[in-house]
Amino acid sequence: MPGVEIASITKEFAGGVTALDALDLSIEDGEFFALLGPSGCGKTTLLRTIAGLEPATSGSLHIGERDVTGLPPGERNVAMVFQDYALYPHMTVRENIAYPLKIKKVARQQRNEEAEGAGGSLSLDALMDRRPGQLSGGQQQRVALARAIACRPDVFLFDEPLSNLDARLRLEARGFLKQLQHDLATTAVYVTHDQSEALALADRMAVMELGEIRQVGTPAALFHRPANLFVAGFIGSTPMNLITGVVGASGVAFAGGVLPVAETSAPHGADVVYGIRPEYVGLAGPGETLAGSVKVTENLGAQFLVTVELGEAQIRATVPEGEEPQIGDRVGVTPDARRALLYDAAEGTLLA
Repeated sequence: MPGVEIASITKEFAGGVTALDALDLSIEDGEFFALLGPSGCGKTTLLRTIAGLEPATSGSLHIGERDVTGLPPGERNVAMVFQDYALYPHMTVRENIAYPLKIKKVARQQRNEEAEGAGGSLSLDALMDRRPGQLSGGQQQRVALARAIACRPDVFLFDEPLSNLDARLRLEARGFLKQLQHDLATTAVYVTHDQSEALALADRMAVMELGEIRQVGTPAALFHRPANLFVAGFIGSTPMNLITGVVGASGVAFAGGVLPVAETSAPHGADVVYGIRPEYVGLAGPGETLAGSVKVTENLGAQFLVTVELGEAQIRATVPEGEEPQIGDRVGVTPDARRALLYDAAEGTLLA
């Protein structure tokens, strides 16, 4: 199946609002690619531009070898699954699945066969004569997916398709969706603001901010080595610790002490932001070099997230259940120097 090649795509709306700012992005053939970012960052606009629902102001867009920049949605051979599923309430499940084929003037018998096949692949056999109002949220989601499959598209486009499901169903649907895309080997572009969803599903992902792509890479690369302070502060179910300090001979000095660093090319005296995830910060006795008072403890289930005040700064650490200190306790803080990242304080970019 074809990939997607985006070159200098810009989208401007009336009033001079730039939703996409000269974006370049390559999505590989058969890849599950996630677009992640806060509300208003441009991820849904980019998805709609790939679909042809929003015309690009400038730039080009290829699906496989075809330049589809000026083509209408119906000629791009893409299938989009929306947040609200967009099912027709007066149609049966079979008719909903077959409707895009009807638009393409596929013969009735063939489109019914395609609908039955797509529905059967998603265990909808017993529901084909029901209408959407008679289905659960999870069943409606499967109907929307079956409709997309029946079209046999070059690219699947998903616009937060799991956001209307409860937590348990979302978890089940996540695994189902990943397996489905793997089995079909079709390129997929998936928009979400849910980090856990993007990290779990994507082969690669892009983090967007204000119409720009801030970093592209595998989930592991973005989690462990965010390229800039925006990605560092955005990625992760618990925010990365970011503490401003100055590079010295034994680490990064700040108002609360010295933070350990394994190695850095930053010159002594350089202003940096020290970044380390709470997962790589431990607690010990209060006699350690870095010591402070526990301000907050948060229950994460099998672990606790503990916030410790170190002078004017704060640092968060995760500790196993049963080992959490009490608010007000004095504790020592032990960051793993090998996991520490340094960012240029002025530019916000990761230092080698």
